[in-house]
Amino acid sequence: MPNFIDRLSDQVDKNKNILEETLRHNALNSSEKELRDLVNKYWRQDLPKKIAGQRHPAYAVDGSRAVRHLANGAYLFVAQALLVGEVDGVRREEMDADIRILPGATPTPFVERFAEVMMHRLEAKLAKERLKEMSPGSVMFMDGALYGQLPQLYTYAIQETDASDPEEKVKAFLNKIVKEILRSYLALFEACHEKKIWLISIAKTSRDTTHPKVWWKHEFKEDMPRKAEISSSEALYRWTGRVAGYSTPMLLGRRAFSQQPADAVLNQVKNAPAILSFFVRLADFDDALRIDVPASCIGRSEKIGDIETDEEILLDTPADIKRVATILEILQADYGGLEVYNALMYSVDREVRLRQEVMDEVYLSLIQNTLGADVEVRLDRSERRFHSR
Repeated sequence: MPNFIDRLSDQVDKNKNILEETLRHNALNSSEKELRDLVNKYWRQDLPKKIAGQRHPAYAVDGSRAVRHLANGAYLFVAQALLVGEVDGVRREEMDADIRILPGATPTPFVERFAEVMMHRLEAKLAKERLKEMSPGSVMFMDGALYGQLPQLYTYAIQETDASDPEEKVKAFLNKIVKEILRSYLALFEACHEKKIWLISIAKTSRDTTHPKVWWKHEFKEDMPRKAEISSSEALYRWTGRVAGYSTPMLLGRRAFSQQPADAVLNQVKNAPAILSFFVRLADFDDALRIDVPASCIGRSEKIGDIETDEEILLDTPADIKRVATILEILQADYGGLEVYNALMYSVDREVRLRQEVMDEVYLSLIQNTLGADVEVRLDRSERRFHSR
């Protein structure tokens, strides 16, 4: 049996400097040194002290999905979502699932998006349906970067000339799904304002460059040079000493929508609350989490449409930080250590994850039995070869 360890070891040694480049804590050039200083300027180490036993009634929702290639060339999509709550010491849960099969002629760019929006629809639906029973001060935790998800809720132009065309059919269905997601998000935003509910989205990592770009713009009054661009997670990993703390919160508005025509998504959300966004490391040596929260949760009135690109608002006054402190306290109360970044989210993630053996051994059999012997639900050769092991 081939042993690749020696070859791989040689390549690691040969490319050592290149491989280390984005992991080094030292700055490599003048732009990185300036950026390192910025990161340290906007990284705050004054996390509120964790108060034992103080937790808000809370729910968490997360989803999972799988795509399988069938022997006839078609795509099989399965998505599932789970909402778990802990209110007055009592656990509550709700779940939902969906399944679709699309023809093999479906254009590749639509395939991954289809799976993604299927899952997000279920998550947003569960969160929205739980709102009516949530009391003021309750928390709804959601997975992912809320601000990054909103611009993805765009629709496609439909050619009415041939409704049977595979591409037009999948476009129409995608449009239907994203409109449902958008309605759910807008309902969530409204409930946050009217019922004083905390909507907190948590992204375990972020490849987005928004935060460093905003810090640069506020410091130097000019756009960040292309050579200095770096993801937020990389910057915080390299230059904050891995110490607990959080980045100076900011309010985000039009920036994420600047590459789209206004009628793609912005016009639908411009009157929604601006998004409060920051990173937090809840313990030394842990990974930094990205936190997105509607600005109305901290009593701010700015809307997404109010804040132009490059006019983001940094919340760095004592009054602003006091408003954000409650979010930090909520996050600390549900923090379970380096492995459990949030007790409810961690639990939901483990329970909702669609594992390979469940998909291939349980769900496929269920689908086949339900559809009957007249049709065959059979994985293609490559799926059978690797997923069955």
